[in-house]
Amino acid sequence: MILNIGIISFRFFVHGTYGVGFQSILEPTAGVSSILYLIIIPSAYLYYKNLILQNKRYDLEDLKHLSFLLFLFTINTNDFLKQSFLFYFGEMTNAIFITMHIFFYLILTFNLLKNKVWFRKGVTFNNEHFNLIKNWTVFFYLINVLCGCMVIVSVYNESYTGVQLSGKTAVLFSLVFWLLSFLKILVSPEILFGLPELNKTLSKFHSSALKNIEAIVNDNNWIKVSSSVKNAQDRVLQENIKDQISDYIQEVNKLSTKSLFFRNQKASQSDIAADIGIPKSHIVFLFKYHSNLSFSEFRMNSRIQDAIGLIEGSFLNTETLESLAYTTGFASYNPFFTAFKKITNYAPQEYVKVKKDLKSFSRGDKVHSLKS
Repeated sequence: MILNIGIISFRFFVHGTYGVGFQSILEPTAGVSSILYLIIIPSAYLYYKNLILQNKRYDLEDLKHLSFLLFLFTINTNDFLKQSFLFYFGEMTNAIFITMHIFFYLILTFNLLKNKVWFRKGVTFNNEHFNLIKNWTVFFYLINVLCGCMVIVSVYNESYTGVQLSGKTAVLFSLVFWLLSFLKILVSPEILFGLPELNKTLSKFHSSALKNIEAIVNDNNWIKVSSSVKNAQDRVLQENIKDQISDYIQEVNKLSTKSLFFRNQKASQSDIAADIGIPKSHIVFLFKYHSNLSFSEFRMNSRIQDAIGLIEGSFLNTETLESLAYTTGFASYNPFFTAFKKITNYAPQEYVKVKKDLKSFSRGDKVHSLKS
């Protein structure tokens, strides 16, 4: 498919450079050199074959599909063969050969798609991927048929009028057909290599993102030694409690992750101090000088961490997202949604879907080839 896109793009580039003097560098797209563009036809067939059968991408055996192009190129560049019986019909001979070549691959492709995709029953693998391939192959095969018909009409018209063969008489139609294909690929990039390849890429991206999300509340938040204390009263307090800072951090983390302290909607610094059994000023000092997050940010992060844990624990199998918001300490769903999106970069529904997709992929619910 990449080869097809490259050849087609180059061909249209050549078409568009006649007015800027590039033709002294680039070969014209008419005559013998234009025969090489016919490689698009077998390349399209091999793309379908690889997409459906998931064979290795490069196989030396596939070079046999170039044999006709070499034959056509040879008879058009060899003067002896040009005068032989092969050209009994003159330039119309090329048109006949090209027509046979196009119809051969259209029929070959049709039989492949008909047997392996379009009319296949009893599919036992990922339906999403199967439907993706089915819809794309129908669309792209139709484009192939239209482009093939356009080339056939062009070469017959050029042969009849005595113009050098180029297949570009109706190039405007070809441009429209391929533009539709490119737009389709931009909208659904997974059709280039199938959904499994896209899933592999997305799973790497999402897994990396989720690893960062699911370690929000940990020792990385805390600053064990702070040198930014400037207030005289705070410096006095620092001297009194500096040996207890590590213990305070451990106790706060324990309240957050083990005791799920922040499920209480009214949880405050005073409540933490009372639970640990220390003055409130010690907790205020801890978050002011030894935490990368303010107390309100830490509380919000803790609640989202709690929500992620509940999602992992299948909480949503029996409960709603609104219930999840209330359970983790939020007053309503709206602040929960805002906090979740801010911290994870995912809306709650999006996060749940990503986790579900990643679990499905890691379990091995991968898409197999369409081999029978």
